Amino acid sequence: MSDNLEKSKNGDKNSESDSDFEREKEPDEIIEKSSKPVIIRAEVYKTIILYASRYANNAVPKKDWKEIYGVLFGYSDDDFIYVEKAEALTHGHDTDVQLESKHYIFIDEIERKLNEEKNGYYMVGWFHSHPGLNLFFSYIDLINQLGFQQNNPDFCGLVFDHTYLGKKKEEKIIGDTGEEHSILKYDTGFEIYRITNVDMDINDPNFDDNYHKVDYIVDGLNKFFFANVLSELSSLVSAGKPLQSAYGEFYEVDPSYQESNKESKGNILSKNKLVEIPISDDIVFDVDDLFFDDRNKTTKKKAEIIEFAEQAIYEGNLAFEDKNTFMGVEKYKEGIEKYRKINDFDRVLELLRNLSENCISTDHEKLAEEFAEELYDLALKQDNIFYKAEANYLIGFLGLKKSDSEILEYSLKKIQEASIDYEKAEDFAGAGKCYYKIGMIYQSRLNENFNACLFYVEAIKNHNKAIIKGHPLRKSLWSKPELLFQRILELKEIVEELIPNIENSNEREKINIDLNSIILNF
Repeated sequence: MSDNLEKSKNGDKNSESDSDFEREKEPDEIIEKSSKPVIIRAEVYKTIILYASRYANNAVPKKDWKEIYGVLFGYSDDDFIYVEKAEALTHGHDTDVQLESKHYIFIDEIERKLNEEKNGYYMVGWFHSHPGLNLFFSYIDLINQLGFQQNNPDFCGLVFDHTYLGKKKEEKIIGDTGEEHSILKYDTGFEIYRITNVDMDINDPNFDDNYHKVDYIVDGLNKFFFANVLSELSSLVSAGKPLQSAYGEFYEVDPSYQESNKESKGNILSKNKLVEIPISDDIVFDVDDLFFDDRNKTTKKKAEIIEFAEQAIYEGNLAFEDKNTFMGVEKYKEGIEKYRKINDFDRVLELLRNLSENCISTDHEKLAEEFAEELYDLALKQDNIFYKAEANYLIGFLGLKKSDSEILEYSLKKIQEASIDYEKAEDFAGAGKCYYKIGMIYQSRLNENFNACLFYVEAIKNHNKAIIKGHPLRKSLWSKPELLFQRILELKEIVEELIPNIENSNEREKINIDLNSIILNF
């Protein structure tokens, strides 16, 4: 992989004879030189891992694994394609998903938003998963890819298979002296491809093989970042949390699921694996593998800061696992401070959210509230609607645990504000979570059945939307899409049971009309 990338970077040094030389090259060599490499941000990689693993992981029976896909945004220069953002679109009900007209509408909407942000990003690729099927382009994948690559020769397709993630592999590296070196790396679980000849007839018998690998690196990926992603995934999978499992929300785990975990004897991702970094100290996951000492000092210093920060977060997660809250908080603060130093506020927001949730899990609610407030202030400053909603939900949730009636009113207001922001951010699962929580309070604490039904109906509507569209920043793991269906049906049953208890006939009729007007997406 890396020798091609190095050649791509320096390929113009002997340009005076390129045209004559290319006519003498074998086809494979020309393809290799014409394949512009890809630099993909570590945060994009994390989005792909977590989204794909919602629908295919070792805690889900293999027969139920589902393929996912989404799109990649970024920009390019003469040497590379830079992938800066991933947007998950949907999952499939089998392992061969084809883009539909509604997904092209989603893509148009995303591109319009990016244009408004004026960051110069545009669609540079797409991603999808082949859970347990190996890494390749199927015929359908080729058709999807062709539709994009015909208009953009640099357009790329990323294929992810979680069963490859973390496996050892050996790669050959060509040093600046021309010597070949072997390095041991851990598989990222994906490959990137492009179509070789966009003019080939799709009915040609060779069309199935009309693609090739594209070199790539994951920028900002180090062993602690990698370990922290796997840790987050492990804790969610081993907890068996469904879509609406943002911390503190009520959820049920199927007893049969827990029994199957016992029988698997460690085959699933377990919390025991959180104490191990799956990479040895002499392995690195950054551009030094490809360009050696060619990076400038600023870039190298930033990579060192990120690795230090991720190590602190990793140690903080271990401390929280051991119920050592104060050590966990200190380590998280170290990591957050490092990310502030390099102005990576997206990561700071994520860490503040995680820190507040970790404090809740260890019954340190005062600390949790402080970090939730800090999260809110930063989200407001950064104009990040999603994390503003996350902060409001955490603040409201913590307030509901107090008995003061004035705090109850304030807490409900914060959760309702969160629901509005979640909907603006198109995180419908988050919005559904909020409406469900508010409905529970009106039903159980305030004994107001009409208001409870109003919010339950809104929860159903948003969970129903979430079946079609997920949000890439939603932390919760969707191990089975059917859990969404189950929650909707449960809420519908609750509303139907409460309707006869609503005294006002007009209010009863309104709830009936609202409930029956919902067209379920399953």
